[in-house]
Amino acid sequence: MNKTKSDSIFNLTIRLVIITVCAGLILGLVYGITKGPIAEQELKKATEARQAVLPDAQEFKQIALDGMDYDQDKFADINEIYEGTSNGQTVGYTFAVTTKGYKPGLGLTIGMASDGKITGVMIGSHEETPGLGANATNPSFLDQFLETDGPIVIAKSPSGAENEVQALTGATITSKGVANAVNLAREFAGQYLGLGEGA
Repeated sequence: MNKTKSDSIFNLTIRLVIITVCAGLILGLVYGITKGPIAEQELKKATEARQAVLPDAQEFKQIALDGMDYDQDKFADINEIYEGTSNGQTVGYTFAVTTKGYKPGLGLTIGMASDGKITGVMIGSHEETPGLGANATNPSFLDQFLETDGPIVIAKSPSGAENEVQALTGATITSKGVANAVNLAREFAGQYLGLGEGA
């Protein structure tokens, strides 16, 4: 290999290293600038979701799950629980749950009053099929969960039974995913928070 070719390869390598280092520094700088605002937006969104599903609450206080003795395997889908209060009195709880619908990553916020009745269900994130499972975000579906006070049953053709929810057309798996999340929150509330069934 002649000296000119060797110098050319060396120069090219140096340039690539400089470009890579500069790109890394720029990405790090952009991340540093955007990290705070993104975290603030996520916090704001989560707070608004809690307020929407438990509207009677004026303040929310996070329950420290790592300080509780509970079945962590069974309730692994529950990410966060907040106690909602009004004038110093507990009015209910909210649950952040990430479960599986047709696809993984179905994220919900569920509100439950002190009497164990569901006060609201919101879907914050999902990868469900547009026009099918994605319809789970529609109020016409989610409102069926309001005021239920026992295990939810999903039905393709509702019979009018108590705590029965009509499945989304063509999206029974997603419907069951939402119901499973609500039932999981209810079971946790009954066993560990003294609400509803199991209290």
